Amino acid sequence: MEPCNKCEVCDKLCEIVPEIAGTFKSLGDLTRLQIIYHLATDTSGTLGVSDLAERLGVSQPAVSQHLKVLRAEGLVDSRREGFYIYYTINRERMVQFREHFDLMYTSVMEKCNRELVRKSTRDRGIKACVIFYSFSGTTRTIAEGIRNAGGCDLIEVKTKTPYSSFTAYTTGVLRSRKKACDAIEPEEIDVSGYDLLIIGTPVWAWRPAPAINAAVKAMRGCEGKTAVIFVTCCNQPGEALPVLSKALSDRGVSVAAAISLCAEDTKKSDAGGELLRRIIAADPLKGTGEGTTTQGVKV
Repeated sequence: MEPCNKCEVCDKLCEIVPEIAGTFKSLGDLTRLQIIYHLATDTSGTLGVSDLAERLGVSQPAVSQHLKVLRAEGLVDSRREGFYIYYTINRERMVQFREHFDLMYTSVMEKCNRELVRKSTRDRGIKACVIFYSFSGTTRTIAEGIRNAGGCDLIEVKTKTPYSSFTAYTTGVLRSRKKACDAIEPEEIDVSGYDLLIIGTPVWAWRPAPAINAAVKAMRGCEGKTAVIFVTCCNQPGEALPVLSKALSDRGVSVAAAISLCAEDTKKSDAGGELLRRIIAADPLKGTGEGTTTQGVKV
């Protein structure tokens, strides 16, 4: 299928929707869903038509017809052993369906998140930015998710001397424990034009990465601003949130919310949008008098 060229940014939904429509149709039957369930939970690998008919309480011809539909869509495979035919789930087709569904879900949620932002900022003209450092790409993905959902600005902090996988877990960890600052780009971060600062960092040795320590010191015009901070970590954030909160407080920034995202949180396809919803729920600018107009809404 040729690209439709109707969207500014092509998300390929116009190609995917027709492909997954058949899958939804084949799964839109209770008996066929039950067949998928029994095949998915079977550990023997020897479920045939008669076995499925007995478990479902329907006739063998009916099971055969349902299996025919599922096989035509590629969701079910079969193998013959002697006189018997056994059925299994087609893993590759299920993976493809999941990928297509996740892409559709992400696109839909981006639209829902934008509507959430519009509703929550209808009477407030708020300009926000996300200042972040990312080593593995996880924090960047979250920051971009916030940007995609809310339309705010992104300011990515990078170290002048990049870390390798080895130096990140040796030099980087030691510097993190010492609350040291790396040499970063940009060297100065002007935030005077923003109402809300969203600051994100990975957790290194239970503390913020050295690059974000430097970013806090590099901010200009931050006094009196309101911030929301978030950290990404494998499990527990340790001291990262209070350390970052204290550093911002020393710069005259008020931290309205501190959020930790574990590995399970960051793997969700709408992780950035979910974080944005949590930020909106915290209402960080409540009572500040910010945004009395409806112009230039950017959160």
